[in-house]
Amino acid sequence: MIRRGATITAALALTTLSGAVAGAEPPPGADVIDDYPVAEGSFRPGPPPNYHVYFRTPDGLFCGIGPNGGPIGCDGVPLDAPPGTNQTFLTSGAPAEYRYSPTPTFTQDGVDVLPAGQRLENWGASCGVGHQGTVTCKTYGGHGFAISSVYGLLW
Repeated sequence: MIRRGATITAALALTTLSGAVAGAEPPPGADVIDDYPVAEGSFRPGPPPNYHVYFRTPDGLFCGIGPNGGPIGCDGVPLDAPPGTNQTFLTSGAPAEYRYSPTPTFTQDGVDVLPAGQRLENWGASCGVGHQGTVTCKTYGGHGFAISSVYGLLW
């Protein structure tokens, strides 16, 4: 029993030190964005062909979805992300992660706000904004993230 308690304590300490930890499975409710209608608007900046989809969230976060599973992400992180990170990043080959990027990757001028309760899709990947402002993005391989201004879940 002592060993199990020490393992749980170590896991909690690691979680506290490193911020959100990527899980192997999507959290319950992550599939809710599949039921949202696909948004209409200006989400592909620049002249065709542009295979990326970009959007702003209602609270001003810039996000994007690359074709064929990614990259997908947002130029921002929640309060519980590790210090020094400024981007939430996802590809189809690995769980989502927080990382540092010296330049914005997903910020594009002239794109519309993705309204709450709607989603965007791009060749196998999708992102939606929940009614309380949480951004949920998913791609191939069962990987994804859900972030708000306060917390994040990575899988």
